[in-house]
Amino acid sequence: MIFFKLGISFLFFIFFCFQCFAEETKFRHLFENDWLTIGGSYRVRYEIIDNFNVNSYGTNKEESFVISRFRLEMDLKLAKNLKFHTQIQDAEIVNQPIKNEKFKGKNNPFYDPTDINELYLEYWPSNNLSVILGRQKFLFGGRRIFGPGDWGNTGRYRWDAIRLIYKNDLFDTNIFTGRYILHDPYIWPDKALDKVGTFATYNYIKKLPLPLELFYVYKYDNRGIIRGEKGPNDIGNLISHNIGFRIDDKKGPWNYEIIFVKEFGKWAKDKIDAYGGLFTLGYTFDIQWKPQIIFQYIIGSGDKDPKDGKRNTFSAIFSGADTDLYSWTSMFFWQNLILYRINFILTPKRDLTFRSEYHYFMLENAKDGWYFPGNMQRRDKTGSSGKELGHEVDLILNKKFGNNLDLLFAYSVFIPGEFIKNTGPAKTANWYCLQIIFNF
Repeated sequence: MIFFKLGISFLFFIFFCFQCFAEETKFRHLFENDWLTIGGSYRVRYEIIDNFNVNSYGTNKEESFVISRFRLEMDLKLAKNLKFHTQIQDAEIVNQPIKNEKFKGKNNPFYDPTDINELYLEYWPSNNLSVILGRQKFLFGGRRIFGPGDWGNTGRYRWDAIRLIYKNDLFDTNIFTGRYILHDPYIWPDKALDKVGTFATYNYIKKLPLPLELFYVYKYDNRGIIRGEKGPNDIGNLISHNIGFRIDDKKGPWNYEIIFVKEFGKWAKDKIDAYGGLFTLGYTFDIQWKPQIIFQYIIGSGDKDPKDGKRNTFSAIFSGADTDLYSWTSMFFWQNLILYRINFILTPKRDLTFRSEYHYFMLENAKDGWYFPGNMQRRDKTGSSGKELGHEVDLILNKKFGNNLDLLFAYSVFIPGEFIKNTGPAKTANWYCLQIIFNF
């Protein structure tokens, strides 16, 4: 309870301090001139989680914690066409619900004290060609193909990579290769995961009736730890090819988004045959408060047979685990998933947004499992436990004060469905969140 009082007091102290003047103050970086820019952000979030945590569902307890993330960024213009960028990040937590040892060999989502989150050189040898070398983030496909996953306290993906950008009248293309880092509180600086990485190209096609994005992503894991379906000796590497497209457009009051990805390759000795898709359709009413309604359908294929030597579970490529992509509770991911979703958004003022969401989750294939971001929760290989995962209702209030201050309050409730009831504990889960971001 003491953490609740401290967290609430601190957040509302900042809230009232800036309320009086933030709307009238134009955003300025901490320091800015023609050759040097210094700025950043400080985010603090108080969460209450009931009957789940980032690793598992069915904890049968309520926990609360305060997380904070400080980022200090610097852009140094070394020449007209050469820039140096760095971002130092400090991610802290009070009352951590899961011990750091549980994340050994994985990305720690909560805690990683002062470390180098980004560090790269950006060089433009010509107006249409750029090279970016060093630690950087990739954000493509609306965060679903490559997403930094910045809702988590440390962030999910940062890459030690090289990226080429080429632009002309017909297309913009990105070609990059690299390995992602693990946020590890016991290692400084954070290291890229050895023998795991990607080669990809992401392209924006111009001068078409609609905005088309085409991509190819090659994923590999050469550590020899991938386990297949053909028994204890079926251990090997991952070689995955993902090819697909995205359309994201707005026509008058309508907006829509379509994504399709086909995945193939090798999962140890198993053959990969999987796919993922998304369809979004929204309409904004031209009346007071600009009400917007959005319908969304998401599918990520699941495994049809746990013993046939075929991997049908979609991998979600390098999709960020950001909370608004699949579930505000972060209990669902783009793997063996069917998601029906309705969002209703009101904007009483330009800087004030209220949204309510309803999610209905199902397994795409009853013989595959229920996946959190990064791990599988439960599986009935017989398929006899049904497909229905459950329902989630979310309420989110977001208030901005100029460009400096952002306040968010959110509440989610998850009601389990048939599959969860048939495979173990099945209590309702709740999540409360109060967050403030200060940009400088």
